[in-house]
Amino acid sequence: MLATGAPAGTIATSTAGLIEFSASLSWERLEDVPPTPTLPALPGTARSSVLETDDPAMPKREILGEILALSERDLGSALETVLRSLTTTAALSEAVLETRAARVTPPTSAAATTLQALALDLWDAGFCVRFAPSWTPVPAGAVGLGVLGAEQELNGFLQAHPSWSVA
Repeated sequence: MLATGAPAGTIATSTAGLIEFSASLSWERLEDVPPTPTLPALPGTARSSVLETDDPAMPKREILGEILALSERDLGSALETVLRSLTTTAALSEAVLETRAARVTPPTSAAATTLQALALDLWDAGFCVRFAPSWTPVPAGAVGLGVLGAEQELNGFLQAHPSWSVA
């Protein structure tokens, strides 16, 4: 069980995958550095967190980011959008581009039997139960559970229950 920022009792039917990426753009002169931001907004099926930093003394821009999506297709599409944007920026501004990307966590769906067992155990313990996808990446084999608003109660339930443990 992995706690998410969802309201208490929300069981994640599926969880987002996570890709981390970095890029470096280098130009010949400071005047060649285009204004920020370099990256466009991603489609609504993905979320991103990006930090772009310019070195005031050097014609260089460093970009660090994360992409979240609820499906492999959306995760791959969002990464493709980022890489295309970086390539276009480099080509149009005559920059040298270096990039790296790594899938940290794949999108997952919890087994129906696990979701049902958890829901029944929570219901029997007096918690409200609801189901929803979660944007919080969860490791394989774990289930995301919203605890917001009942952190102590749900943690106590999970620690005392013989079938569930906190990841």
